[in-house]
Order: sequence, then C-alpha cells, then structure tokens
Amino acid sequence: MRAPLAEASVADSSAPEHVRRRLGAGFVALAVVTYALLVFGSTVRVHGAGLACPDWPLCFGELVPRLDFRIFLEWGHRVLAGGISLGFTVLSAYIASRRQLRHEFGVHVLVLIGILCAQIVFGGLTVLKLLAFWSVTTHLLLGNAFMVGLLGLALRLRGAGVASTPVPPVATLAALVTVQMALGGLVSSNYAGLACTEWPTCNGGVWFPTFTGIIGLQLVHRLGAYAVLAAAAFVAWRVRGLAVWVLVLVLGQVAVGVTNVIMAMPAELAVLHAALAHGIVAITSVLAWRTYLSRAPSGAPRGQMVSA
Repeated sequence: MRAPLAEASVADSSAPEHVRRRLGAGFVALAVVTYALLVFGSTVRVHGAGLACPDWPLCFGELVPRLDFRIFLEWGHRVLAGGISLGFTVLSAYIASRRQLRHEFGVHVLVLIGILCAQIVFGGLTVLKLLAFWSVTTHLLLGNAFMVGLLGLALRLRGAGVASTPVPPVATLAALVTVQMALGGLVSSNYAGLACTEWPTCNGGVWFPTFTGIIGLQLVHRLGAYAVLAAAAFVAWRVRGLAVWVLVLVLGQVAVGVTNVIMAMPAELAVLHAALAHGIVAITSVLAWRTYLSRAPSGAPRGQMVSA
C-alpha cells in the first residue's frame, strides 16, 4: 500500500507543463468571454435595457421570462455572466484539487472569487438601486478587474514574462488606464457623454467652461484621455511590441470618442467606444503582468514568481 501512496503523493506534488498550459488556455478563454460580457453590458446600457428586468436575480419573477429585444439584452447578459461563473468554478475546482497548483495559485484564485462575488452583488444592486451611478461604475470596474485577474492567472500558469521591460512607464500607463476607465464609467452612469457638444472646445467655443457637474466630469474625462494617449505613445516608444498595440487602440479610442461627440453618440459608436476601452484595459494588463512577472527572482518557481 505504501508504494502506490508514495506515487500518488509525488504525482500530486507537481503539475505537468501541458496541464499548466491547458489551464492557462482555459483562463484566457474565460477572459475573452468576460471581455465579450463587458461589451454586452455596454450594449445593454446604450439601449436603455439596464432595468428591462425590474427584479433580481429572476426576471419578472421567472427564470426564463417572455423576451422582447430589451429583455433579451438584460436577461442574456445575466445568462452569459452565469456561464462565466460556472466555467470559472470548474477551473478553480481543478486548481484546488491539485496540491501544488493550490499552493502556487490558491491565493490568486481566492482573490478572483472575491471579485466575482462582489461583481454579482453589485450587478444585483445596479438593478435594485435603479442604475445608481455608484453601483453602475463599481460594477464596471469589478468586471474589468475580474478580466485582468483572469489574464494574470493565465500568464502565471504559463510563466510568461518579458525581461528588461522598464517598469515605471508601464506602471504609470496601467494606473492612468484604470483611472480613465473609472472616469468613463462615471461619465456613462451620470449621462454626461454629451455634456460638451463640441470638440476640441466644450460649449460655445469655450475650452473649459467649468469643472463642476457633468460638464466638469466630461472635461476631466477628456483630459484623462489625452494623458493616456501621451503615456501610451511613450511606452510604445520605449517598449515596442505589445505596447504598440495599446497605442493603436488608444488612438482609435480617441478618434471614436471625438466622432461620438460630433455625431451625438449613435448607439453603434457608443458600443465601439466601450469595446475599445475594454480592449485597452485587457492589453495594458497583459503588458503590465508580463512586466511584473519578469521582475521575479530568477530562481523562483513558476507559480511563485509573483504574489497573487
């Protein structure tokens, strides 16, 4: 009996390379679907369907309600979110079942569980609090944080890092992108997208008429966009590679943002603006994670290269 037990202990003490890579691919797939969910959520909001289901977690007291276009958007958003939660539960359970994986990545998984639970709670509060700006913005930020955490876990499983990447510029870019996402959420949830009806000026040819109210919120959001663009250009110049794609997306995002103002925010452009924003968050987070991973001590085990 001792020999089989010893063999089982050895087998459980490490995870083969192909297992790590498959788990990493699974978490990448979840991150991609989470990105789709974020864009779907923007579609729900643009079409005014955030309260199409007036109750939560059911919809009109039913698990599967009678559907029209807006109810389909809101209910479909919930169903997709449930699918992501189920997929995450399956992958996390596998990590928990393997001692070495649990030791290396358990804290990271627990943090993601906390983010997911908070995201579910704020999703419900968004409905129950009738789209209050604080619940909508927090829901948006938690969704992005979950996607970032999934990407980070996938990169840790694959041991991905890029040596010699300068840390301060990448960290600054990541911080600016985070702040800009929060500002974008506040602009959207406070219906400030057209508080300034002109560009590059605000209203009546005035650049900065006020920094209070929704006009001030829109102006700060614009200034944040310029700061992100400058940081992305600098990082692309210093780092190249993936950072160039961040710059391309930021340039596209600025162009779509300007067009949104000029064309009074048609639904399709508003969704594209959100999709680009979430794409910027995703690629910037990959760049930041790879930079962070590359700074781990060379002798550290793969899974322990960074703290969760």
